[in-house]
Amino acid sequence: MKLTIDVVMPSFRLEEKYVLPVLRLPRPENAVIKFYLMADNPDIVPAESIRALADNNHVFLYINEKNLGASGTRNRGISVSKGDWILFLDDDVTITDDLLFRYAAAAAEHPDEIGFIGLIHFPPPPSDFARALMVNGNVNIFSVAANKPSFTWGATANIMVKRSAVGDVRFSTDYPKAGGGEDVDFFLHVRDRNNEQNFRSLPEAAVTHPWWDDGRANYKRPYRYGIGNSRLGKYNPNYTYRNLPNTPETILLCGITALVLLFTAPGWVIPVLLFAVGSLPVELAATAVMIKKRFPGSSFGVMFHVTILKLVNDAGELWGKLTHGEFSRITERFDDTGTIKKNTFFKTNTYKIVKWALYLLLLTLLIIIWRKP
Repeated sequence: MKLTIDVVMPSFRLEEKYVLPVLRLPRPENAVIKFYLMADNPDIVPAESIRALADNNHVFLYINEKNLGASGTRNRGISVSKGDWILFLDDDVTITDDLLFRYAAAAAEHPDEIGFIGLIHFPPPPSDFARALMVNGNVNIFSVAANKPSFTWGATANIMVKRSAVGDVRFSTDYPKAGGGEDVDFFLHVRDRNNEQNFRSLPEAAVTHPWWDDGRANYKRPYRYGIGNSRLGKYNPNYTYRNLPNTPETILLCGITALVLLFTAPGWVIPVLLFAVGSLPVELAATAVMIKKRFPGSSFGVMFHVTILKLVNDAGELWGKLTHGEFSRITERFDDTGTIKKNTFFKTNTYKIVKWALYLLLLTLLIIIWRKP
């Protein structure tokens, strides 16, 4: 019996330059391949070239009656498709002709795997912001197939899962519509459903992903991802742990402390607020030392962007918790490697040592200055 693989591609834009090469991919003889193009734009008018390929036999085109977002659209793709394997692809990746052959061969050779993580290349970074995304680890998951034999989850830009392993697990709609955290949540739940079996890496199944906004600085995406990631610990509590406050949490706690001191010891309000303000250059300095050690030769522009990326992501995560009234989850962290209840509170690294040494120096200076007659 032949393998059955359904390619599910959610799309808002239906750009021909990306969609058509996928729909025209060469198909291996040992597999029945069907394509499910899921348009999450009720107002879209598909190009004639795309509509001509949608024969409702090998290529199916679905247009959502309303915008469902990343999770809802993928869920609909899972529901309308029937194949034994589901290959998720983003609508802006560039593919090679052997992609389906790679996945079909892997599924035939390793039928007991719950899924395969493909490799996602990026072009050389065109800007300091793009380099900062690499240095900060924002795109590490895209290359995980090249660095680990297996992992707990993979980017939905290029990953194939076994339908029987997925079962009734679906992408949660409690995450941001535009995406952020829902892919981690989905694959971890699939993994948990299959006795914590990881997804096998398949680096030979590779695609190329463009830089968002052509590499121009845009902090909306990491902020949104931070908001989405704030839900991960809520729905996957086994993979959480506590750590020292990050900078946005420190600023919030200083603000709360200053408010209390306003009524109890008003003379200390200004030092506490100055400490909160001082935490920002401390963050920049600690990040710069860490980058210089790990990525020698990085420019100041890269260091600056990495610092802002960390701040906006952490701020998004904090805001996500606060807006749900989850104050007790401040300082909670999430481990996407599948390690249960990891304790890293006392674990040190260059960034943490420098940061807390500077905090101590800042605190000492403020106390000395404020106690002067």
